[in-house]
Amino acid sequence: MYPKAMYTNKPAKAIIRPWISLRNSIQIPITSSQTLSRAFRQPTIPFLIFHFAMKFSLLSAIALFAAVATAQTNNTIADIDGRGRSLEEEDENEGNADIKINRACHQENANYIPSLKAGEYSTSAFHNCFRTLDQINESIDTLVIQNPNLLSKFAISKTVKGATIYGYKLTKGHSQSLYFQALQHAREWVAGSSILFSFASILDDIAKNKPTAADEYDLYFVPVVNIDGYEISWEEDHRAQRKNANEVDLNRNWPSFYSDPKRPTKDDETYPGPYAFSEPETAGINEFLISKHKEIEGYLDIHAWAGSVLYPYAKNNEPIGDGFDEKFDVLARGLQSVLGEYKTGPAHTLYSSYGVFPDYVFREFKKPVLNIEIVGDYFIAEASTIQTRGLEVYKAINQFAKETTVFNGGEVTPNKPSCDD
Repeated sequence: MYPKAMYTNKPAKAIIRPWISLRNSIQIPITSSQTLSRAFRQPTIPFLIFHFAMKFSLLSAIALFAAVATAQTNNTIADIDGRGRSLEEEDENEGNADIKINRACHQENANYIPSLKAGEYSTSAFHNCFRTLDQINESIDTLVIQNPNLLSKFAISKTVKGATIYGYKLTKGHSQSLYFQALQHAREWVAGSSILFSFASILDDIAKNKPTAADEYDLYFVPVVNIDGYEISWEEDHRAQRKNANEVDLNRNWPSFYSDPKRPTKDDETYPGPYAFSEPETAGINEFLISKHKEIEGYLDIHAWAGSVLYPYAKNNEPIGDGFDEKFDVLARGLQSVLGEYKTGPAHTLYSSYGVFPDYVFREFKKPVLNIEIVGDYFIAEASTIQTRGLEVYKAINQFAKETTVFNGGEVTPNKPSCDD
C-alpha cells in the first residue's frame, strides 16, 4: 500500500528499498531531500566512519563515506568498486531479477493443474510461485469446474484497456455474504497470492468438513482488481507498477467527502484521477457493491507491506463517533489475535490519504471494512513466503467472519463442521 518507498517523488519504476546493501557488508540508508522516513533514522557521520573503520580501516572508511555522501547528493548508489547506479537503476535491477526468478519458478512448477484436487488445493505447486494473470485465471477456472455446486465466476468490472475483471462467489446458500479483494496496487503480488491461497484453503476445509467462514456467509473474492497494472508489473523495468494503465492509483479513485489540500499530480504515485470513479475498474466494482449492499455484511481490502490491520478513517485523526471507533478497535484486534505481530489502528496512523476504498465503503454502507497490510519489508517478497503470508490471511478471513457478526450486532455460533453440498 505504501505509495512511495521512503517517499521519493519518482514514478512507479523508481521506487527503491529503504536500505541498499553494499556488497553484503554494511547497509546504508538511502535518503534524499524528499525522503520521509517512517522507521529508520539516518546514522550520524561519526557512527558511519567508526563502523566503516572497523570493517575496512579508517582510510577506506573515509573514502567510502565520501563516495556515499556524494552519491546521495546525486541520487545514486555508490558501490565499493566505485561504480555509481541511480536509484531508478537499482530498483529496476531488483524488479527485473524478481520477474526472472518467478518465471524460472514457473518452469519448475509448470504442471500444477493435475495437482488441483479437492482437499489439496492449498498444497498445489501453483502456490510455489507468484503467478501471471493467465495462470491465475487457469487455476481458478479449474476450481470452478471441479466445484460447480460451490463456485461460480462472474464479471465484476472492466479495465481501461477493456479487460474483464472477474470475481468468484463461494456459496452454500446463505443470505448474507462477505467481500474480499486484492491487488488494487499492481506490484503487491503477495496480496494477490495470499487471497488465492486463502480461497484454496477454504475449499480444502469444506472438503474435509472443517469449520470455515463459508459456514456462516457466502464469500465473494476478487483476486486481481488492477488487471492491466498487474500485467504491466510482469514486464521488464516495470515490476514497481502501482497504478492502472491510465496511471491512476485505484485506491485513491474512490469518493471522498474531503478534498486533498495537496492534490497529487499525474506523475505522483498516488494520483487519484480527474474525479472519483473516473476509472472503469472502481466504477464497475462500485456498481456491484451497491447492487449487493443488502447482502454484503463486511469487506476486506488486501495490500502489502506494512504489517497492519487498518480501519477508517485515512484522511485525518477525527473519531468516527456513534460507538464505531470502539467497534472497529475490537474488530481489528480480533484479527490481530490470529495474525500475530500485526499493528492495529485507524488508517491515518500509517499515513493520511484521500479517496481510499475502506473510507468510502464505510461511509456508504456503514458496514465493517478493513485494510489488511500484509507484513513484509518491501513490496517485492520471496516466493518462499507465499504460503506463510497466505495462511495469515486465511486465518484473518475466518476470524473476520466471526468479528463481522459481532460488529453488526449478532452472536457468533459455535464452530460446526461443513456439510457437503
